This record gives sequence, structure tokens and C-alpha cells, in this order.
Amino acid sequence: MKTPPPCGADTPAPQNTAAATVSSQPVPADEQQVAAQWDQWLAQQHLSGPNAKPDSANPVQMDHFTWYQTHGWTQPYPGENKIYAPADVPGAYIPSSDSDG
Repeated sequence: MKTPPPCGADTPAPQNTAAATVSSQPVPADEQQVAAQWDQWLAQQHLSGPNAKPDSANPVQMDHFTWYQTHGWTQPYPGENKIYAPADVPGAYIPSSDSDG
């Protein structure tokens, strides 16, 4: 009889060979500068690895990044007329919860 893993241990699921692969499309030349800014933003996030922090990335920026990447950097986020750099995403500024009083 096989002994189950200890409680709390992560056991990866087997790979689904029928799953679709993510296509890696080249970034269009006119969006390479903004895509590079997103790469820098992404490098500052703690999305995986030993220092991962769930839900720590700004959700508005993360939504935009995912949209841009999924659509090959060719389509603005719905309701917008251009692809924004991370610092320029409308609604991304979240004020600090710190207060002076």
C-alpha cells in the first residue's frame, strides 16, 4: 500500500498532453518598448518561486499585462484606445493604506 504524502505537501498533477500550448508571438516592433517596460514590471512582482506573494501584484496592471500578452501586444485593453506602459495604466494607482493620523 502506498503511503499518502504528508498533509500540506504539494503533489503536482500529471501533465495534460491534450492541453493547448501557449503561442509565443513576437512583439510588434511598435510595441517593443512598452513590452520591455512590462517585462521590467513583471520582474519586480513576486508571482512564483520561494518568495511568491499571492495576490500582491496590482490587479489592474495584472489584468492589462495578461490581456496584452494574450493578444500578442496588438490590441488595447477593452475600452481603451492604446496599449499602456505599467506606470500609465488607468486606475492602477492604489494609495497606500498608511496614514499620518
